[in-house]
Amino acid sequence: MSGTTSLSADLARLRVVGSAEAAAFCNISLPHFRRMYRAGKAPAPIKLTDRKLGWQVGALTDWINAAPKREAA
Repeated sequence: MSGTTSLSADLARLRVVGSAEAAAFCNISLPHFRRMYRAGKAPAPIKLTDRKLGWQVGALTDWINAAPKREAA
């Protein structure tokens, strides 16, 4: 059964979300998320169509986990 759990986790990391979902997943506003990926400070998007971009949940998770942690006030 552990193989199924691992496969599910791997598949979840490959899920592709749009910019609004990616911003919500990262807990930042959509305009701020757009500024960050355009400046190269967020994971690179995957081009889905001529006008649609997407992000893999795994790449977003890795990016969040790699960010420096702020101390609680």
